[in-house]
Amino acid sequence: MKTLLVYFSQTGNTRTIAESIRRGILDVTNHCDIRTIDNIEAKSLFGYDLIGIGSPVFFYKEPFNVRDFLEALPEQDGRHWFIFCTHGNIVGNFFPSMIQLLEEKGATVIACHNSYANITVPFYPRPSYTSGHPDAYDLEQAQAFGKNIAMLSSEIRNQGNLPISLTYPVSSEEWLEEGKRLTREVLKEMLPKHHFNAETCIQCYECEDHCPVQGIDIKIDPPRLQEPCIYCWRCINICPTLSITADWGPLLAMAPTNYVRYKKELDKVAKNGKFRWLVDPETIDCTDPLYKQRERDIDS
Repeated sequence: MKTLLVYFSQTGNTRTIAESIRRGILDVTNHCDIRTIDNIEAKSLFGYDLIGIGSPVFFYKEPFNVRDFLEALPEQDGRHWFIFCTHGNIVGNFFPSMIQLLEEKGATVIACHNSYANITVPFYPRPSYTSGHPDAYDLEQAQAFGKNIAMLSSEIRNQGNLPISLTYPVSSEEWLEEGKRLTREVLKEMLPKHHFNAETCIQCYECEDHCPVQGIDIKIDPPRLQEPCIYCWRCINICPTLSITADWGPLLAMAPTNYVRYKKELDKVAKNGKFRWLVDPETIDCTDPLYKQRERDIDS
């Protein structure tokens, strides 16, 4: 059985989970390729029996570059797929949306897996509620999922039309609706625009190299920023001189209210054993977001 893992990873968490899933698959089969989403051609998918796709959750759904990838897929003719994600507080529409996109292409989705992970939103604090994830236990769970999904795919092919029961975290209606509301157009209007400071830029080109959609070119005048943009804020988080900035004030003001909502949801899943607190939530300080921490680090 030829298997492929395709993933988009912003900070490395999804990549780590993908590698653990791959180890589980290799416990069952002797073949499992792994590729980043920007390093795979759609036509090459036809050589695989089982394909997994994973990414972080952005704005309570799949990142826009992942959606674009799935929408560009050729007809899958029933090929087995599975879906996995890393996320902070809320999964939202991620799984329903990804399943729908794949099924519209004729794929057969046979399983889903999710892992909590630390978040890197500039206007939210670090540590966050989910800091410390994914830990060794999360990686063991991902490896076990990989083993199970490889066995399931083989069993389905060998025995014919076995019933498939997809299980994944189901968010409350408010989060599902919020995910639907936050379209590209809405986010473009509501999120702060990026600003570039040519005087402090050291031309390391880290921002260009790490932009997942090649939306940055600082060599031209004026520099090109956010054309296109999936609002991952990777460029802002990695710039060593803080030369790409934004006005986070309005979003920072919303952080305490959002964190109250997030904790309520995490308490629910912690109660039924689906989440483990690795930090004391009472120590989280929403007035000390990541972007302020980075400013202090630069000043020191």
